[in-house]
Amino acid sequence: LLNKYLGSIEESELLQLLLPPTNEMFTEGGIVKLTSNIKAIPVREKEFRKQVIREVVSANFISKFIEQYDSNTEEVYRRNLTYVLSRVAYLGDKAVISSLVKSGVIKHLITTCEHCTDSEVMCNISVTLSSVVYDNGDLSHVDHLV
Repeated sequence: LLNKYLGSIEESELLQLLLPPTNEMFTEGGIVKLTSNIKAIPVREKEFRKQVIREVVSANFISKFIEQYDSNTEEVYRRNLTYVLSRVAYLGDKAVISSLVKSGVIKHLITTCEHCTDSEVMCNISVTLSSVVYDNGDLSHVDHLV
């Protein structure tokens, strides 16, 4: 969509436009921008979407997730935060899946499910957990959670 309006633009420039600066990624405005832009990437642009998600991961999204989720109880913020996490998990990268498990994010999501009343957050958590468990049928990375 952006290419249509911006013409010929380098992918690195497009990434800079789509991603909030790392120091703003977890602000309310940053997470809204990130979520909106990820949702706006057409499905047919699978490789570009993966590249955007990899940039999110490289900004330490996983290691900061629990703190950000717990410190901001605003419903829309949590919806956006869990949506981005669901896209990170959906990427299916083994290192990312392993990081989600080892960092405690998956265990935190399971615990969160017990008290969560927001259906959109629950849907995003469900997608995340499904992506982690599916991981091509390899369950070895979740054995210690059982």
